[in-house]
Amino acid sequence: MKHIALLLMFCQLCLAQPRPQATLRDLAWLSGKWVGSGMGGEVEDLWSTPAAGAMPGMFRLLKDGAVQFYELMTLVEVEGSLELRLKHFHADLKGWEEKDRVLAFPLNRREGNLFQFGGIRFERAGDDQLHVTVSIRGRDGSLKDEVFRFRRASAI
Repeated sequence: MKHIALLLMFCQLCLAQPRPQATLRDLAWLSGKWVGSGMGGEVEDLWSTPAAGAMPGMFRLLKDGAVQFYELMTLVEVEGSLELRLKHFHADLKGWEEKDRVLAFPLNRREGNLFQFGGIRFERAGDDQLHVTVSIRGRDGSLKDEVFRFRRASAI
């Protein structure tokens, strides 16, 4: 229970911090197809172009020729900043989260080509290179950074 109270206090502190100013134009370079590696398999990110205050995307992880899971994502403009929203799905499209639950991560850090949404960091590492780092909490409570290294396969 003590850990939950500390986590809630940390989240409240995060929410109290001013959010970096950003628009979808700042991440329009993300539009296109990205392929690479991560989590012991092949990964793919597809991002559409920004329109109507949103930029939808899709992620999938392939291992041994089979889909491990999908994510549906959207970047949205919120109060002069950005928010990453996502849902996970098994290979058969059964959702991980509850039906109406969406994971939402406000932009909490922006430095040059780095955009951080909670524990998810997008970094443009060159014209055709993207590194996405996700902090994943293990069953034992420890945090591990998983790095996905993408290269642009095609632009939109």
